Amino acid sequence: MRLSVAVLAAGALLAAAPAASAAVQIGAQQIVVADDEGGRAVIDRAPFRIVFQDAAGREVLGPVKGPLDAQVPQPTAFSEEPLGFEALPEAAAYAPLAFEVGVDRDVQHPGGLWTGNQLTGGRAGVLHVPTNVERAEPTPDGGAALLVGTTDPSRKLQVAVTPDAGSSLRVRAAVSVPAGVSAFTASFGAAGDEAFHGFGGRTNALDQRGQDFYDWVEEEHFGARETQPAVGAVPGTGGDRYRFPGGPHSAYYVQNLFVSSRPYGFLLDETAMTRWRMASDRPDAWQVSVSDEDLDFTVAVGGGLDAIRSLTEITGRHRLPPGWATGPILKRNVRQGNDSPATQQEKIRKDLDTIERLGLRLDAYIYESWDSLPRDFIRATNARLRARGIHPVGYVRAYVNDDGNFDPPGLFQEAIDQGVAVQTPAGTPFVSVAAGPAVLIDFTSPKAVAWWERRKIRPLLDLGFDGFMQDFGEQVTDDMRFHDTGGLDAKEMHNRFPVVYHRATRRILDRYEAEHPERGPIWMYTRTGFSGRPGSAGDEAGNFPGDQTSDWQRSSGLPASATDMLNRQVGGLFGFTTDIGGYFDQFGAQKLDAELFSRWTEWAALTPYFRLHNSSGDGTKMPWDFDDRTLGVWRKHSDLHDAARPLIEELWRRGLRTGEPIVRPLWLAFPGDAEAARQDQEWMLGPDVLVAPVVAKGALARKVYFPRGEWVHPETGERHAGPATVEVAAPLERLPYFFRAGTDPLHAAAARAGETLGLPSARRCRSKRRFAIRIRRWHRRPLRSARVWVDGRRVRVRRRGGRLRAIVDLRGKPRGTYRVRIVAVTRGGRRVRATRTYRTCRPGRRR
Repeated sequence: MRLSVAVLAAGALLAAAPAASAAVQIGAQQIVVADDEGGRAVIDRAPFRIVFQDAAGREVLGPVKGPLDAQVPQPTAFSEEPLGFEALPEAAAYAPLAFEVGVDRDVQHPGGLWTGNQLTGGRAGVLHVPTNVERAEPTPDGGAALLVGTTDPSRKLQVAVTPDAGSSLRVRAAVSVPAGVSAFTASFGAAGDEAFHGFGGRTNALDQRGQDFYDWVEEEHFGARETQPAVGAVPGTGGDRYRFPGGPHSAYYVQNLFVSSRPYGFLLDETAMTRWRMASDRPDAWQVSVSDEDLDFTVAVGGGLDAIRSLTEITGRHRLPPGWATGPILKRNVRQGNDSPATQQEKIRKDLDTIERLGLRLDAYIYESWDSLPRDFIRATNARLRARGIHPVGYVRAYVNDDGNFDPPGLFQEAIDQGVAVQTPAGTPFVSVAAGPAVLIDFTSPKAVAWWERRKIRPLLDLGFDGFMQDFGEQVTDDMRFHDTGGLDAKEMHNRFPVVYHRATRRILDRYEAEHPERGPIWMYTRTGFSGRPGSAGDEAGNFPGDQTSDWQRSSGLPASATDMLNRQVGGLFGFTTDIGGYFDQFGAQKLDAELFSRWTEWAALTPYFRLHNSSGDGTKMPWDFDDRTLGVWRKHSDLHDAARPLIEELWRRGLRTGEPIVRPLWLAFPGDAEAARQDQEWMLGPDVLVAPVVAKGALARKVYFPRGEWVHPETGERHAGPATVEVAAPLERLPYFFRAGTDPLHAAAARAGETLGLPSARRCRSKRRFAIRIRRWHRRPLRSARVWVDGRRVRVRRRGGRLRAIVDLRGKPRGTYRVRIVAVTRGGRRVRATRTYRTCRPGRRR
């Protein structure tokens, strides 16, 4: 039994209870628990049931209708068959709270690339349901503690209902005798048109109504590619949404939470395997079942943004990244094939030469396999990048192996010898958690965390890297043993591992930043993650979707990106960073070409990050590796993203206060609009920017749904009035995006950001003279120093009369857009940033 439920022991919970508070009313027929904003849980004593109401007394979530059968035998139910198929029929009984006495078995991939993934699973037993509330007492936190009879004479349910964050109510339930209990289930009624949004990085759909799936952090999913017609025709595969090997619902980053259209939000705070049935076998009910002997869930009363605010206040929200991290980023991938360290060094040198020759404006450059390169080369490379205002970014992963690529020789054996790896039940290192012999680091062990800090994180930062990708975290199996699970069973550590992994690294970064205030925030973005109280979101500044395939597949290619990103936003995962160009292309004839690269570049332009990351099989493809047209598309949309950065930062700061997503699905931005709710390839960036990228091969136009209002394309001036669906032209160089008529959100946000540092207006032509930037105080705070880059080249900053001054010289520049970036430090040590874009033009004219 989990430690959090131990407090529910009947003796401790019901004895010596204090007087009832105003938030709880315990009556002869009903018990009512209220939250601080008027939401209520109304519990009937006989028979036991719970109804959640809003402040006006309207039911937002209630029990399933109809009688309950006692001691319901449950037939064997599979959580999908091997390879992600779901063809065998399943049956379920629905009760407000129920526990199953029987067996629950999950079969995982034991090793190799898919270590820890769910292969299949099943359970069978007898379901017991609650009967009547036998005893009720108030709790110190304004809730109620209940003792509930069940259809099993030997067991009671111990239930606590208490107020939670925002307008929400928490329910915790445990079985008095947990021995033999294999699963705990909660069931609720569903409205006929109710939609269920969220659940983390799902790619199959924005609404999970009608779906059965499990929540399990999993590794490496890709579509059927050339075999799709045959695979999609097989029942239970999910058609064009099928992903190998986990099926259409598989995800690297899962969250046990969703927002309903009814309206309410729901969070399940459990890390064991959970199975969800979202109005699938019966349209009037949904159910969640966890492979554990207790249950802990929260219902957020209110819809849309209100529910998101309450849920993410509990689970956490992505932290604001350093300003440079939202800028254009290129990445040199891992060494390919038989590349030697010397070959990799030459590729990096050529990248930097080309960046300088082409005058590309970048904020960061990533190279993965840094730890197998000579230290002198790393220091020289990072110094060269910094001289151009480009931040070096590295890479780490949750395991160590002996491949000579990511880890230096001897580190694999050192991890084994020093006992920092997870163990087998026999107490030996668990070897083989990925390709090649490898061991997973035990981040529950203080010794292992200290080793991780000493051997990976500090060396990376001391070499001058300003951030890194924190990769993997999916490989935990039930037979692994950890130093300290915090009271969790082994089966509960799989989903919990990314939370522990990222939190351990974040604490290391906090210490390092305190020791080196001049370095500013270190950027860490991750692949895996999970929800919780809190989950991993608050320790991250971004997530990448995990090895997208370099193709047009709906299951795992470019079209899968929007559903993934928009589902994550519901759970506070603001910092979605797509792999521009995709990543996985080992199998089949489909490869990254100029068209796909261009469309993916456009797709990323109006999202939180703009980061190239490809490819594992066919080699890294940079913007200059195709043709001049493709390079032009990258330049144009890099500039567009750059112009959107002040708005992105502004939205991010607001989201940290309110939970409001940066990019918003149309169902959230336009509640009640049924057609908007069906759009899974469009989104809003803030309230005024509608984005509808092209995601189909060969398309030179696409249908765009325009919600109510008037919308204007800022480049062409074309106007469309909504609500309406219109086919808009989209030649290869053009991203379909539209501003709400009468707004100019990108310039408005840039002006608000620039004013705090005294940048001159961006709307005046500056092509034939040089001008000075006089950097004032930041929100009345004196500045200690500042650095200024003009179009990626650092310029000198002088101090005159207490002010900082830099010269911008655009004389002789060709017509185009140029960016001035300032990074200043206040006397209190806070780093602040501002960016302003200037457009050159002909003499005597303004733009």
